[in-house]
Amino acid sequence: MSESTQLVTQLLRAVIAYTWFFETCDKTVLDDDTALKQQEYAGYLLNQLSDADKQRVVDELAALAAGETDPTYREFVETFAFTMGLVEAEDD
Repeated sequence: MSESTQLVTQLLRAVIAYTWFFETCDKTVLDDDTALKQQEYAGYLLNQLSDADKQRVVDELAALAAGETDPTYREFVETFAFTMGLVEAEDD
């Protein structure tokens, strides 16, 4: 089976978008505990990846952040790997 770069990119965009929603939604839409629980679960799932796949996600995140025009969202994407526990320090 061949790898699809577009598939990986789009799936990562979906994960980021949902995580952004959990991070930024008003508590009248979703209570804070549920949002945090969902973010932690996303981090747990991402941390099940192999080291090589984690690095691929980190590389893809860097490319996505570089193309992002919204500064707030760009910062969210830039710090996503650290926030999800994929890297030890934000500058990795």
